[in-house]
Amino acid sequence: MSDSSISNGLSEPGANYSLKEEIRTYWSARAASFDSQVGHAIKSAAELAAFQSLFRQSFGAEPCEVLDLACGTGEITRALLSLGHKVTAIDFSEEMLARARAKHGDQARILAGDAERLLDDDGTYDALVTRHLVWTLTDPEAAFAEWFRVLKPGGRLLVIDGDWINRSWLQGLINRAATFLRERAGAAPHAADRAAFDSITKRFFFRDGLSFERLGTMLRQAGFARVEAADYAQVVRAQQRSAALHDALRLASSTRFAVLATKS
Repeated sequence: MSDSSISNGLSEPGANYSLKEEIRTYWSARAASFDSQVGHAIKSAAELAAFQSLFRQSFGAEPCEVLDLACGTGEITRALLSLGHKVTAIDFSEEMLARARAKHGDQARILAGDAERLLDDDGTYDALVTRHLVWTLTDPEAAFAEWFRVLKPGGRLLVIDGDWINRSWLQGLINRAATFLRERAGAAPHAADRAAFDSITKRFFFRDGLSFERLGTMLRQAGFARVEAADYAQVVRAQQRSAALHDALRLASSTRFAVLATKS
């Protein structure tokens, strides 16, 4: 077991398993309403076009073999399929997978799986993509090693994520305004079970927040030769244009980023 795992409370027998099961239960409970919330489902043609642009910039114009890690209800898979990619999608939650399968049928290979313990052979994929997964990982070192392993030489990893724990004073002000406007509009709250959310986030590896710099350092340590920023702002702008005001503000209330890493 790595020192980082011990320092994050995962050294006790069964601790890692228990946390993973709690994570699975939490996101499974949110599956039914997941697509209704901003930043989850792709809600406009402009947003789809922005994702397509991001994927072309990251992976090139030609279709390739892509693994969608923690695919959720299959929205990132949808954008990848629209570009002709051959997609394998995995998720830990059967409730999420059921919705992804209902959307895509046999257009993609959609499987239950653990993003930290992949079953694929070495060098299987040209590209990997994951959205809003890394901040929830219980063992990111193991995950990054696995992702490096299943990529072909020259393969690309695109991580879309953010710091959902820390906010600047301005982001905090924007978040409070978003909450006020959401409540006035009578919109549903974003967390299905706040107590469960608070419980699991306090035990994540990145419980103090995920940053572009920290993620880049860890990816380099995992063997990725080149780590750079990808233009995720184009997606956020498209999301904001089609969102209600309170949701547009919420999208601006956290630090969001994308990291593109290349296997040598």
